[in-house]
Amino acid sequence: MARLSEHGIRLSSMSPSFLNSNSTSHTWPFSAVAELIDNALDPGVLAKQIWIDVFDEAGHLCLTFTDNGSGMTPNKLHKMLR
Repeated sequence: MARLSEHGIRLSSMSPSFLNSNSTSHTWPFSAVAELIDNALDPGVLAKQIWIDVFDEAGHLCLTFTDNGSGMTPNKLHKMLR
């Protein structure tokens, strides 16, 4: 059985080659933002609101995207990250 995070989600590991290919799938920052918003509007997600926040993490500006959709089950999240 996989180890669990502090929130009870099974931890996954992934190949560095996957991380590299995933990070280069969007060549323009706004296409990545558009996909996050599009994902929130997918059928079955049912998000009605999306929040975009900015915060400073050790001198780096970071964006967070949060919606009020139905989310993923821990099992679906684990499968997606495998």
